[in-house]
Amino acid sequence: MTTLISATYALHRQKIAVERTLCARSAEESQLAARWAGAWHKLVQRKLDQAEAMAAAPLMVRDYPGFSMHRASPSRVLH
Repeated sequence: MTTLISATYALHRQKIAVERTLCARSAEESQLAARWAGAWHKLVQRKLDQAEAMAAAPLMVRDYPGFSMHRASPSRVLH
């Protein structure tokens, strides 16, 4: 859950960086904001990948040794 919360925060920061890119007053400011948006995009994708890996980890049931259940989760890919 913490991973999804941090992914949400990173996505919000990415949105702000994109808005700054679009509203930049100079080419240099736009390039800097675009680099920040790209960095936040990478962080969001990494957090979503971590959340997916945690969800895909097998659940161990104590009453049935050797038996594991795999939760099916939809793929989360940011485009």
